[in-house]
Amino acid sequence: MLKNLYVLSENSWGIKSSEIFADLFYFLTLIIFLGYSLAFVTPLPILPIVLASILTFLYLGVCIRNKQTPYWIGLISQLLIILLIIPTTWLNPILLSVSMIFAFVAHFFLIQHYSLRFPISILVILFLYIFDSSFSLMGYQLRSEYTLASSVGLPIETSLLPISLPWISEGISNSKFFLSIAESLGIFLLVSVAWVSFRRTILLSFFLAWFLLFFVWGIGVGLTGYSWNLSYASLAFFIQLAPGRNFYGSFYVTIVSFLILLPIAFFVGKLGISGIWVVVVFFLIESLFVRVFLGK
Repeated sequence: MLKNLYVLSENSWGIKSSEIFADLFYFLTLIIFLGYSLAFVTPLPILPIVLASILTFLYLGVCIRNKQTPYWIGLISQLLIILLIIPTTWLNPILLSVSMIFAFVAHFFLIQHYSLRFPISILVILFLYIFDSSFSLMGYQLRSEYTLASSVGLPIETSLLPISLPWISEGISNSKFFLSIAESLGIFLLVSVAWVSFRRTILLSFFLAWFLLFFVWGIGVGLTGYSWNLSYASLAFFIQLAPGRNFYGSFYVTIVSFLILLPIAFFVGKLGISGIWVVVVFFLIESLFVRVFLGK
C-alpha cells in the first residue's frame, strides 16, 4: 500500500506527517478564498456562518474532552468547505444547525464504535438533504431566503470559465435551483488549491478517475459536454484531498472504489438524481474499504 500518499497526516486526527505545511497552506487558502468570495456576495449570510462556526468549535471541545486528539486544521477546513459549497438555500440557521449537530454526532459515533471516518462536510450534506426532504414532505419550508447577488454588478457565475458547480445543474434543463458562495469565483480556483498543496504525480489518476466517473454518470442522465463534467470532477477531487478527511494512504482501495462506483453512477444518472450523491456514496464505500481491508 502507498502510505502517506497525500503528504497529509496518516490517521486524519493525529499529526504524523512532517509535511504539515501542505495542510496549513490548504487551510489558509480556504480562509482567503472564503473571505474574497464573501467580499463580492450580498447579502452576507452572517447568522449561518456564526452558528456553524460555534457548533464546530464546540465539537472540537467535545473531541478534546473525550481524548480524540482532534486535528483542528482538518476540522476547521471541513467547516470552510461547508460554507463554500453548500447551496445558500440550505443555509437556513435552523436547518443548518440541526444538520451539523446530527453530522457531528454521527461522525463521533462512527469513529468511537466502528473506526469509520467520513468527511464531516459530506455528512452535513447528507443530513441537510434528509432534513430538507423530510420537512418538505411534512409541509414545512426550512430553506433560506438568501438570494445571492454580486456587489460589483457582475454575474455571480465566473466569467473566466464556462463552469458551474454540481448544485446548479438539475437535469438537462440546467435550471438554477441551487447556488453556493463558491460560485462567485468558480470551482477551478478551488481545485487549483488542491493541485498546489498536494504535490504528487499520482493525483492525476484520481482526477481522471473522477472525470471518468461523472462521464459515466452523464451518459446515464443524458448530458454531454465538458463544463459540468469538469465541475463535478473538480469538486469531488477537492473534497477528497481536504485535510481531516479519511485515511489518505490507500491508492488501491480508492481505485477499487471508483470501479464499483461506475455502474452506480450510471444507475444514479438514469434516476435523474444529482451527481453530488455519487460523491456521498463514494466516501461511504471508501471508508468501509479502508476499515475492512486496512484496519484503519
